[in-house]
Amino acid sequence: MNTADAVIIGGGVTGCSLAHALTGLGMARVIVLERRFIGAGGTGRSVGIIRQLYPTRETTQMVLRSLRVFERFSEAVGGQSGFVRSGVLIGVSRAMRPSLEKTLAVQRDVGVEAEILDPADLSKVEPTIDPSELGALLYEPGSGYGDPSAVTAGYAEAARRRGAVIEQGEEVMAIRQSHGRVTGVHTAAGERIDAPVVVNAAGLWSPAVARLAGVDLPIIIGRHPVFVLERDPAFGRAHMVYLDLAGGSYVRPETGGFTLTGSLIDDETQHPMDPELLGAEPGFDEAEAALERTSRALPKLADARYARGWAGAFDITPDWMPILDETPVAGFFVAAGMSGHGFKLAPAVGEMMAALITGSAPPVNPTPFRLSRFADRATSGTFVSSYLGS
Repeated sequence: MNTADAVIIGGGVTGCSLAHALTGLGMARVIVLERRFIGAGGTGRSVGIIRQLYPTRETTQMVLRSLRVFERFSEAVGGQSGFVRSGVLIGVSRAMRPSLEKTLAVQRDVGVEAEILDPADLSKVEPTIDPSELGALLYEPGSGYGDPSAVTAGYAEAARRRGAVIEQGEEVMAIRQSHGRVTGVHTAAGERIDAPVVVNAAGLWSPAVARLAGVDLPIIIGRHPVFVLERDPAFGRAHMVYLDLAGGSYVRPETGGFTLTGSLIDDETQHPMDPELLGAEPGFDEAEAALERTSRALPKLADARYARGWAGAFDITPDWMPILDETPVAGFFVAAGMSGHGFKLAPAVGEMMAALITGSAPPVNPTPFRLSRFADRATSGTFVSSYLGS
């Protein structure tokens, strides 16, 4: 039998960021239990895009805090984040433009540096994008993309240096309780760990982990295929990150002349997925449909060669925003339901959860992320609303 101050279930970017934050606040005995290996779940299949457009003050504050960490990761944490400040463009339809302007006003008040471009001005910034169906574009020169696996490894190593224990290949089979609060966990290897705090940071497996404590989470595991294109040598320089909310696709450059792409069509909730199928090869039909949308957004990618693809996934809440809260079972916390935002928000999520667990002042108002929001009212959203609001 072992004892800990906190057990974190899940060794993805969320769990490792939290371990780093908790040990930084002086919690001496933190144990991370990962059923496979660090970053083996959704983290390892993330495309790593870091954009700043979010619909509320709180989510904007979270992503800004995270971006500052990615920018100076070696100093703040240790290791490399792989952050590339490529710039991010977000295209919207004519009907979406008023919402974009309203959202940007909130963001600028918080400190985001971005501007709205007319489609006619796009060629000065990124000539590979077709602007014909767009009503406006948001240009974020300070945004870009990072390396989720490297960030996770950096947080894990930094947490270890502070005394955290990270056990890989350890699956949690039971969450123990007494008188309405958690008392620890049992693992598949028969290990018992006593702890007054257990955190569900299991990502795609978070609903199953929550059920071990008798808690139901309003989370759907939605399938999100990612496709890799090899750009034609005639394409020229690498393109920016582009998120086409009007046409339903995104592109992210990768080294070696490759581009990562996929769909932004609010389709994930219609295709629930067994998380054990993470990484499976997508079908030809879905690849063809997604790549058609991509080539409409960036016509020069029509000449790209399809290299490979994989089935990623999102753990999606009804409003497409995370759950960062203590559950009705005292001492049992949830940091899940990231809805595709997990990597870009991970540094701030670790800070937020560590503050909630230790009773410290949270860096951002935690109210919008409470689990109870789904019980108090009908809460719903879409992938697009996670950019522009409803």
